[in-house]
Amino acid sequence: MTKSREGKGFDKRRPTKTTNGWRSINWAKVQRYVFKLQKRIFQAAKSGQDAKARRWQRLLVKSYYARLLAVRL
Repeated sequence: MTKSREGKGFDKRRPTKTTNGWRSINWAKVQRYVFKLQKRIFQAAKSGQDAKARRWQRLLVKSYYARLLAVRL
């Protein structure tokens, strides 16, 4: 590594600490919520309700629980 990059914080591999907040998340609830939303999207698309399916998809993408689950996996 060059000296110019050495002092700037590049390539410092330290293990990150898992906070208690991360451990206290109810993962079963998170998975259940995301699955129910996915199920609604599927049912709306299957029945031809495209606008409703797009709305549910947008909600899923912006959902805090979906993001939590994506980071966990």
